[in-house]
Amino acid sequence: MLRSRLVLACLLAPLWLAACANLEPSRGFDAGETARLQEYSGRFSANYVRYGREEGVQGSFHWQEQGRNVRLDLISPLGQTLAIVTATPSGATLDLPNQPPRNAPQVDSLLEDALGFALPVAGLRDWLHARPSRGSPAAATRDEQGRLATLQQNGWTVRYVSWQDAAAAGAQPRRIDLARDGSDHPLSVRLVLDPEDKP
Repeated sequence: MLRSRLVLACLLAPLWLAACANLEPSRGFDAGETARLQEYSGRFSANYVRYGREEGVQGSFHWQEQGRNVRLDLISPLGQTLAIVTATPSGATLDLPNQPPRNAPQVDSLLEDALGFALPVAGLRDWLHARPSRGSPAAATRDEQGRLATLQQNGWTVRYVSWQDAAAAGAQPRRIDLARDGSDHPLSVRLVLDPEDKP
């Protein structure tokens, strides 16, 4: 019995050490952005088709933005960092555990190649604030309070399902559902933002 436990511990030790390893971003924010740092956290779930099979993943996320600089951490339900996405005016980097950094002008395709699903990081910079991204066509509908209800832009449909404070003007979204339009690889993502800290 003791021997079997020792064997099991030896087999699991590398996985445990890998899960405990800290993943640090290899790209920092570009200097020169004077906007204040904003941070959001919450939970995500994604459903997608990969290699002809329906798959899903869920966990938590942490989002930081400063002007055009963005960092997104995706974390498993067990607390392991799955990926760190850093997008700046000078480029984008995807950091994964035990792998060299991957660099590209845009990180969305890198994320999909590595994890099976993409998050529209560039669009989320505006969509988290319930507004269309600048510089590309968008179709929007609004609810009875004048808040954004749905948004179609850059190949995505964004639905604002609930809000942090339904009665407040300028309230931040609470739940956002995203679906990629017209693709051979269906993908839907749900984001639930943690309540904002009140001063």
